Amino acid sequence: MSSITDSPISKLEEDFLNIEKYSKSLSKFIQLSDTPITIGLQGEWGTGKTSLMSLILEEFNSEENQKTIATSWVNTWEYSMFKNARETTPSVLKGMLEKLKDSCKERDVWTIQDDVKSAYHKAGKFLSGIANQVIANQTGVNVKDAADGTKNESIIVAEIAEIKELISGLIKDLINDKKNPVEKVVFFVDDLDRIPPTDAVEVLESLKNIFDIPNCVFILAIDYDVVVKGLEGKFGPKTKENEREFRSFFDKIIQVPFTMPVGAYDITSFLKEKLKKLSVDIEDEKVSLVTKIVGYTVGNNPRSLKRYLNTFSLINQIIEDDDENDKDNENIILLFAVLGIQISYPKIFRILTQNANFLFWDKEFGNKIGIDLDKAKEDLKKVGESELTDEAWEQVIWGFCQTDPFLKVKCISILELLNFLREITKDEIGKKWEESSLHDQLSSVLEFAAITNVDDDLATKQAVSKVGSRTYYEGIDGYILENKESSNYSKDHEAVLIAIDKKLREIYADKISSENILIDYSKTGGLVLNWKKKSGGKFFQIRFGKTDSFIDAEKKHFLQCYVYKSSKDYQHPEILSLFPAQSMHSKWMFYCVIRDLNDFEILLNSKLIDEGIEANDQKIKYLHPSNLEKSSELKPYFKEDIEKVLNQGIKF
Repeated sequence: MSSITDSPISKLEEDFLNIEKYSKSLSKFIQLSDTPITIGLQGEWGTGKTSLMSLILEEFNSEENQKTIATSWVNTWEYSMFKNARETTPSVLKGMLEKLKDSCKERDVWTIQDDVKSAYHKAGKFLSGIANQVIANQTGVNVKDAADGTKNESIIVAEIAEIKELISGLIKDLINDKKNPVEKVVFFVDDLDRIPPTDAVEVLESLKNIFDIPNCVFILAIDYDVVVKGLEGKFGPKTKENEREFRSFFDKIIQVPFTMPVGAYDITSFLKEKLKKLSVDIEDEKVSLVTKIVGYTVGNNPRSLKRYLNTFSLINQIIEDDDENDKDNENIILLFAVLGIQISYPKIFRILTQNANFLFWDKEFGNKIGIDLDKAKEDLKKVGESELTDEAWEQVIWGFCQTDPFLKVKCISILELLNFLREITKDEIGKKWEESSLHDQLSSVLEFAAITNVDDDLATKQAVSKVGSRTYYEGIDGYILENKESSNYSKDHEAVLIAIDKKLREIYADKISSENILIDYSKTGGLVLNWKKKSGGKFFQIRFGKTDSFIDAEKKHFLQCYVYKSSKDYQHPEILSLFPAQSMHSKWMFYCVIRDLNDFEILLNSKLIDEGIEANDQKIKYLHPSNLEKSSELKPYFKEDIEKVLNQGIKF
């Protein structure tokens, strides 16, 4: 399976968050409670309110309880669709009666007499007609007095009493019918946080005014913030001065508040089950790392977690399907963490895309993102420094977080997460770890993560032309823009790269127009020429580079060039000045250095690019003997590839 449905659970066997104990306790409480009573399941959208109600309903549907407890479940948003505010409340109330009837019939406890059925019908008809005006006036909402515009206030008040009496009589007859074992009626009112806040408040007060009836229990899924927004028209924006008025309204409706126990959810078990369902292969010992990342980012909200995992599953699938992706460099934990940053802290993700090497964020980078590092240091002295803010990059992040109310609250989690990433990267790489290692891995996973990014910032919103192992930009300008913050970037070579781009387009104009040659631009890949297909056909690549061990230290910045190997690659005397070298990670590519346009002319004259096109087209691959000499340093899958090459008689 590639994705997880966002549907709430309905059975105990689906409970991987371990909320069963709460559903059983609430069920028992309801059975023993005096009536009428209203229980409010409080929590923001996606915290599992519907799932908890479903488990309570399952308890009442058990053989032990299904005869003694009648139930009615309404999804309020279903009754608000295509309706205005005045129509929503009576629709919900009528729906509650209809769902009660259907539930009783399913349980074979609908034994009421014809006269009661008549009353039931009358109540439903009443609600369909003028009850919207009745309820609206009762709650103080400014609407027309009556459906026909002729009702006065005294008539409306009388109608409220009438409808309450009708419903009360219906419930009473249902309970008192000797043929019927029903002792209580439990109304489940879901999705109040999915309808307009003013409508939600109207429904709540209507329940209080009309359904305040013996033998009735109401379980409401509600977000207190929705109630606050719905009451702003009555009390104005919430302040410290009027906060009590909002709370008093809520307390008047809800007798028993129950806050969703998000912090107590068994997230580890949930993640294990969902990752297994998604066929994501993560060792058991690494699940704890994933759990920790969740704590630093999206938290324990089940809906947010499902979105998080679905995004991760998509990117993971792209990685698996990408022929050019170096699976050995894939850090699944790091990718998971970066996606968490993207979802939870988009502003932090944005500055990471500008410069992934966060361990080297300093005063200069702080200035670029509008942060005065010296001021941040002074402010930190006032609040108290800690080991989380004793490095320059940490101080830059702390200063950046102070500019946003949400990030300010989450600052510690963000700092802990980034330090956590540094440590797990060290653990993965071991003794060979350097600070640049984290930068390289982050750059790679950021490209994957950008595929699912939602951002309104122009610098990180360059048009994505292709979906693959990298984020692809429209044109060489996009590539340059994304690399201006990179330590590899050189202003001197920007003009050279633009000229090379123009030259290649002129030389291969026919092949480009026929789409035999495709041109891509990515953050780390640079300018890439592919033969006939997007994946697996690369024969030329050029990007900003920096001094390596085999290059003269004075030649610090250059354009790093990869050309598909031909049979003549290292035998060309014309290209010796280009510092040829074999990269172990690019077995089929010839690696050289372009410092200026003269170097590029040398490469063109060598015909290696043309020979690379031909070799690629004929599916001929060449492996340089130097890789065999270094085989002891090669990772296992490289050795396997070399053995396959030898067995196939591929040329050197």
